[in-house]
Amino acid sequence: MSEPAGARILVVDDELGVREGCRKILASEGYEVLTAGDGKAGLAQLVERGPFAVLLVDLQMPRMSGLELIREARIRDPDIVPIIITAHATLDTAVEGTRQGAYSYIPKPFTPDELLLAIKNGLERRALSLEARRLREEREKRLLEVAAERSRSTTIIAAMTDGILVINSEKLVVLRNNATARILPDCAHRPIPFPLDEIESADVREIVNIVLDSPGGFMILSRQIPLGAFTYMVNVSPIIEPGGETSGAVAVFSDVTELKKLDTAKSMFVSLVAHEVKSPLAATEGWLNLVLSGMLKADPAEERHMLERALLRVRTLRGMVNELISLTAIQTGNFSLKRAPVAVAEVLAEVMEIHREKAEERRISVEISDCAAGAHVLADREALSMICSNLVENAIKYSCDDGRVLVRIGREGIYVAVSVKDEGIGMSPEDSAKVFEEFYRARNEQTAGIPGTGLGLSLVKRLTELHEGTVSVSSEPGKGSEFTVRLPSMQPSA
Repeated sequence: MSEPAGARILVVDDELGVREGCRKILASEGYEVLTAGDGKAGLAQLVERGPFAVLLVDLQMPRMSGLELIREARIRDPDIVPIIITAHATLDTAVEGTRQGAYSYIPKPFTPDELLLAIKNGLERRALSLEARRLREEREKRLLEVAAERSRSTTIIAAMTDGILVINSEKLVVLRNNATARILPDCAHRPIPFPLDEIESADVREIVNIVLDSPGGFMILSRQIPLGAFTYMVNVSPIIEPGGETSGAVAVFSDVTELKKLDTAKSMFVSLVAHEVKSPLAATEGWLNLVLSGMLKADPAEERHMLERALLRVRTLRGMVNELISLTAIQTGNFSLKRAPVAVAEVLAEVMEIHREKAEERRISVEISDCAAGAHVLADREALSMICSNLVENAIKYSCDDGRVLVRIGREGIYVAVSVKDEGIGMSPEDSAKVFEEFYRARNEQTAGIPGTGLGLSLVKRLTELHEGTVSVSSEPGKGSEFTVRLPSMQPSA
């Protein structure tokens, strides 16, 4: 690994014959050679014409000695190869020259072969030194890159919302991120590494052990595991070495709580809809078959009564379908509001007329108290009608026979408040807290025979919030419920 031909060499000697002799010998071998007559001139050449691969220098020169020049040259270029040419070599000068970084001595007089051999060896030594430096710098660069990549990976893993758990072949947990510390609080403060068996969740231990103990082959195991109030999809993958051996496993915890709730809600929805649709359809089918059979032709009044009851059931089904369509439209962002000043009392009067017959059938009085005469709200008229209709219908539905429903219009600051109060079965605090959730219905002996999908109040809440309003409930078992909707007030002229 020698320096290529053309390497630059500086010859510094106060004897012209030595300088020229060295220049001719080296130039004939293809080297680029510059000369200087003393140490100061040599230093000037180093500064102005450098760098040089080799420095041939005499020890005793005017203005600056050879050792001083070697020291200055090494300061500027640590890889330069100084070779001393002298007729006055002693042990002391040899020690001092070596201490200053001299590579070798060539005693005067010397032959061309001796000079060329020293130059060749010096250049090889320089090439080795440069290569070692290059490898060292490359290694340091790679170490920096590895450190940077490790830092990036650590930052990414720490910032992930999914939990990451790494277990080695000895079943020791060797890495966990912040999310895992939150998901598995029992291992949050354990010093890394710690045994897998110290994780409290038997399900987590089992799924990891199955992967680690799998005899050969590549196995990825996934399982939904409940941890505290949440449900996680835990995917465990083996870490396979190039030789095919399993050196550990990685467990990833993904929160699927909301998806689980959605699946439950879907199942509940199917069950509720099937139940609520089946009953009115069966009743409607029975009444229509009875009319079509001709058995009631002798009694037109009874036939009309049957058709009216069938029509009522069909309207109930249509109302349920409309609720589903509206709720789906809101959830998918396809629901639009045309907001304008709307007279609240007018909308409530229309709603009460719609439900008057239902109330009269059960001898329930529906009264309205308008404490905010002429109150207008900024609302979509159809949406406001849907809100009020659901509240009034619910109040009648859950009232006792011969009961009373009080509808009140009032003002609360910048809002118009519409409250619907009944004296019916009421709700427990637990039911009150969940009553606005989709598909939720209080389940007890008193509500068992009352039809409903659990969507009406959810729709009320969604529509009220779209109007920048609020809805609340106050209820007590056996003493009835009061629902209050607050919507922004607006003057008709605004």
